Amino acid sequence: MPREDTLRHLSSLYSQSDDPWDHRTSPYEQAKYDATLDAIGHGPFHDALEIGCGNGTLLARLAPRCRSLTGLDCIPAAVALARQAVATHPHVTVLEACVPDDLPDGHFDLVVLSEVLYFLTLPDIGRLAAWLQARTSRLVCVNWLGDTGESLDGNDAIAALQQALTCTFGSVEHERYRIDVLGCKPASRH
Repeated sequence: MPREDTLRHLSSLYSQSDDPWDHRTSPYEQAKYDATLDAIGHGPFHDALEIGCGNGTLLARLAPRCRSLTGLDCIPAAVALARQAVATHPHVTVLEACVPDDLPDGHFDLVVLSEVLYFLTLPDIGRLAAWLQARTSRLVCVNWLGDTGESLDGNDAIAALQQALTCTFGSVEHERYRIDVLGCKPASRH
């Protein structure tokens, strides 16, 4: 779960703007989403999950590739905006949830973490990794390479996650971000 000061900061950003990082309008963000969707693949994905869906911009673009899609965010204003963004997609659900405490049950053939991993602490990344290992076969992570203002930067955050998972992964580094695609063999279900 993000630290309290991080939660306050993110809540403050959403109280000032419905698009604090210009996800809907920035050519940079649109190009990053295009690259993310290329890395994700066309699907269709049966059950997909985006952790930290923010205002739902990527979630809405991912929706046509999924039969069932869930978005999670821990900021109530972001959850409301994400619900608006996917209102025309009845197969998409947006939940208020703090990761890793409020992760859903079930198996997801795709999990997306776009610029959220470094908001977690190292112990929380470890808990998230254990959940991912048991619940997904494909993981796509996008991480900003600049200063995050958090205790972890994008490279440190993805390294911690990769170290905790038994996965194969490929990484593509862009000028300001990296995309890692991890193929995990889920733990056997009992």
